[in-house]
Amino acid sequence: MTDLGIPVPQTFPWERPTQTALPVIDATEHFRRTDVGPIEHPELDECPTTIRNIGWTLGNDCPYRCTHCYSMTARDKGMDFTPEIIDRIVEQLAINGVETVNLGGNEPLFTNGPNPKDTLLPRIIHGLTDAGIPVGLTTSGITLIHLARDHRSAFEKLNDVDVSLDSPYPDEHNKNRGAKLYKQAITALDLCVEQGIPHSVIMCAMGWNFTPDRIDALVEIARAHQAHIRINPIKPVEKAHMESALPADQYYAGFSRLLARCSPIDLGEPPIAAVTGFAGAKGCPCGRTSFRIHSITPDGRIPVSPCVYLHDYKVGDLVVDDLADIIASDQFKTFRRRNAHPEVIPGCEGCSLLHSCRGGCAGRSYLHNAHTTGQRSLFARDPYCPRDIAPTEVFPQNPTLPTDQRLVHMDYLCTWIGKPLPIDAAKIGQ
Repeated sequence: MTDLGIPVPQTFPWERPTQTALPVIDATEHFRRTDVGPIEHPELDECPTTIRNIGWTLGNDCPYRCTHCYSMTARDKGMDFTPEIIDRIVEQLAINGVETVNLGGNEPLFTNGPNPKDTLLPRIIHGLTDAGIPVGLTTSGITLIHLARDHRSAFEKLNDVDVSLDSPYPDEHNKNRGAKLYKQAITALDLCVEQGIPHSVIMCAMGWNFTPDRIDALVEIARAHQAHIRINPIKPVEKAHMESALPADQYYAGFSRLLARCSPIDLGEPPIAAVTGFAGAKGCPCGRTSFRIHSITPDGRIPVSPCVYLHDYKVGDLVVDDLADIIASDQFKTFRRRNAHPEVIPGCEGCSLLHSCRGGCAGRSYLHNAHTTGQRSLFARDPYCPRDIAPTEVFPQNPTLPTDQRLVHMDYLCTWIGKPLPIDAAKIGQ
């Protein structure tokens, strides 16, 4: 047990036997199905569509094997990008008013297989920035190091960078990544400091790494490298991910600890926005302000989904389809109906937190519900429902967010971003 009474797993994900049971969710189904996504409540109206911040999963290959990867099982090798495909996608994003793009989901360097010499990443960065769209990068460190060394002009055009650390402890991070990448991550943070590029340390929060000692150590790393911290609680894209999912009490204890040590930059985690009384909360952004472009399929299609984690909702092909038609699809509409009418979600009607939480994270709700009940429905309640859990931790109330920040993950994904407080301002004793 930790000092907050949180159980620490006796084994880490990389030490557990591989599950062989057939999962409820099959992330490869989109390769075979035409009727993607449960289309629900067509009788309801939608919230407004204001697409601004999107993500783009580049490439079909990655040399690393992170235990929590949400895209490896949904990728298949066989087709690479071409300059024409890139130019077409950039054009579609520009004419539809997309404001920011994050490049990630796969180590972005590997757009065309494992050889860095074949990468088209610089063309993508230049194309987007030339179109007036700020570009962010999520990387283990490798991509940024290559850009700084081999493609300096593209490196200098980056708006901000997220560097992945699965643990503040080198051995744990390297084991979870399946490669010795800790030093590269620290080098990438140093490169950002030297270049003056805004940057964050990003952790996928899991039961084994979202513990008080690791949170404190992560804050210290971020403070030492002038970085933000971004936290994505794991979404169980695969059944095996349920073993790493955060228990609800650990979820709230961890975020309470972070908010005692950091000033919030973005409160995109709906339950946390609700328990802090954040006046600007609007629920899950997926399909409303954001979406995800997925990696290229073996037959050369590039599908899109409202949520990066929900491969069941992949639709269209950006190689040939107009983005406006994809955003207007029934798959996207179902997400916007959920946001507009959270009272339809079983268990949510009448909740005093409904306006801010709005049923919580759509992707997490869908996946947890599918793995625990065998039923697929977007109209499911977040497993971290703040009314049901009634967390006892202390949270700051009525927070205000800075208006001078421009990070590509703001209002994209259900995520949390904070800035470490000076040591004398942080409530270290909590």
